[in-house]
Amino acid sequence: MLHDGRNLPQIMDELPIPETPEKEIPRWIQILLGVVLALLTLLCGFASAELLVFPNEKGPVLSIVIGLILLLGCLWTLEKCFRLITGCKNQGGLMAPNALRVLSFFCLALPVAGLFTGYYRKMGLVAIFQAVMYFFGFLGLHALARKREGNGGSDGRTKRNCR
Repeated sequence: MLHDGRNLPQIMDELPIPETPEKEIPRWIQILLGVVLALLTLLCGFASAELLVFPNEKGPVLSIVIGLILLLGCLWTLEKCFRLITGCKNQGGLMAPNALRVLSFFCLALPVAGLFTGYYRKMGLVAIFQAVMYFFGFLGLHALARKREGNGGSDGRTKRNCR
């Protein structure tokens, strides 16, 4: 017990934890990566749009649905490329904490989907290594989301910062 009636563990819980800043990639590399990724994404976007214009004859509805999903993914990636080129950030990073969580669950869903498709029987040890790496990617993205959420505002809204 201290002189003000509080225990030492209570005081330790109230102390701020020092944060290590994330290392910044040089600005010219961010711009170069944004441009290259945008060009590749545009190429994928045109291929996805082709599924909408010329649907498959055997399954036209499925072809259109898959084309729309791929096109939405391309638009999302183009938005990230634009933010890379312009230098806009969400809470200190390219993606907000909720986007990192969604991406982390996709990393977890890929190895689970491999169980149902027979990918592990076909690829062997390579598939197991990939599954372990996807799992570590899931853990890393989830930890980064928690870290960024801790650095965010008290109202839980996303802060935007453009250079």
